[in-house]
Amino acid sequence: MVFMRLSAPQVQVYREKGYHVFGPLLTPAEADRMGGIYMDCLKNYRSNHPSQRVSNLRDRDGSGQGTGEFWKLRCAHLMDPCFDAIMRGNRLLDAVESLIGPNIRVVVCQGLYKPPYKGHQFNWHQDNHYFQIDKPDGVVSCWLALDDVTIDNGCMWVLPGGHRHVAKHDVDSSDGSSYIPGVDETEAVAIELKRGECMFHHGLMPHRTLANKTSSHRRALVIHYMDTSARLPQSRVQEPAQNTPVIRGAGAGEP
Repeated sequence: MVFMRLSAPQVQVYREKGYHVFGPLLTPAEADRMGGIYMDCLKNYRSNHPSQRVSNLRDRDGSGQGTGEFWKLRCAHLMDPCFDAIMRGNRLLDAVESLIGPNIRVVVCQGLYKPPYKGHQFNWHQDNHYFQIDKPDGVVSCWLALDDVTIDNGCMWVLPGGHRHVAKHDVDSSDGSSYIPGVDETEAVAIELKRGECMFHHGLMPHRTLANKTSSHRRALVIHYMDTSARLPQSRVQEPAQNTPVIRGAGAGEP
């Protein structure tokens, strides 16, 4: 196997800042194809497979009264083999191994979509506030753009160095989401990407995405990986093993 791990300087920047812009993972044509597959999955599962796998994160009670839309395909790797192939790709896993070690489990693989004009923002938060993985540096997320992402259509924003601390989160009463109150945004950095490009961020990196104010789609495949030496929260342990597979190293391939 030919490994394509991140260089030592790249890993050092990730350790210091809490994120790393990786660059192209897919070609633009491949990203366009994945965007089309995303829309097919969204339509198919909304119509034919009522479940918690597809949800509008801005309309959690199903009332239709949510502010805007932010669609999620949960466990996207189980919806189409192309998403599974990206999640397990050696080029991606080699980079992940550089950051969290050789034994890799998927926490969750999800597709996130902000429709044109009405794609809503998602406030400052840390992923591990939701995951509750018990190893401080044991989680890294890959954020893969399936469309060109800009400030205007809802790209990622990060707070460099913010991953060094666990932040207090409050609950947004309008939709039940968690957010970090009182964030000093002075040093916030917008991560604009071309379709097919990706970035990595630490499980404690404070990040947000703003509303989609454009006529373009804003779709992304977001894969959260963890070191298998850490423990999943009990709520995830109770899920089917295929939702959180070990895909490299000790235990890989086991049901």
